[in-house]
Amino acid sequence: MGLSSDQLAFYADNGYVVVPDIVPPDVLTRIRDAITDITNEAQAGRSARLSDVLVEPDAVGAGAGAATATARPPLRKLNALVPHDPFFRSVAASPAILDVVAQLTDNATRIMLYSDQVFLKPAHCGSAKPLHQDNSYFRVMPHSHGVTCWMAVDDATEENGCMRYIPGSHNLGLLPHKQISAAHLTPEASDLGREIPVPVPAGAAIFHHLLTLHSSEANTSDKPRRAWALHYANRDAESSVRPWDEMVQMR
Repeated sequence: MGLSSDQLAFYADNGYVVVPDIVPPDVLTRIRDAITDITNEAQAGRSARLSDVLVEPDAVGAGAGAATATARPPLRKLNALVPHDPFFRSVAASPAILDVVAQLTDNATRIMLYSDQVFLKPAHCGSAKPLHQDNSYFRVMPHSHGVTCWMAVDDATEENGCMRYIPGSHNLGLLPHKQISAAHLTPEASDLGREIPVPVPAGAAIFHHLLTLHSSEANTSDKPRRAWALHYANRDAESSVRPWDEMVQMR
């Protein structure tokens, strides 16, 4: 079905748009259950459904919840569910998502999944993600040929670290970024605009442009903030970072 004219206009102005109820409630339940199973498997060191996982960098002593956590450090991120799990691939290829992706990637007729990640942001110790543009990592060209679908698996609130955007920042072009940790880039410049928190309920998705500046704060609440980020590209695009034969064809 895709986006309405008002939603497309909002995206053009702001560089992101919220789409409520992108997955049906029964599918959302299956997503939650599957992520819980995969997280438990990964914690136990026996998951065959992932290419790699990342742990929270400073889990010990990070909050009240960390003190009672398992001896293994809490997980921060699960990478590449779609290539290894038929259920997640079926959700990523759903028409409800791909119709929006096609609209936001210059009316793509061939759509690839560049990558996908689950951000777990566990209660009390889920770390912040610094301000950045996705295309500082992905290098999809032209920039308008890619889009991120950020799907809320749990309710995303200001307390547990919802997404934050600088509206209109996709018009700034690709900014020079600096490396601030092994996994994180952030713009060299400061004062790029005011970040707006965008809380969304579970089951909603935020689609954002690859140049839209965004971040999320640490989770200091007692509730997790799991989200599944799906990064799509028009097959007519080019990427200097990842060859097309490493991506998954969606349409």
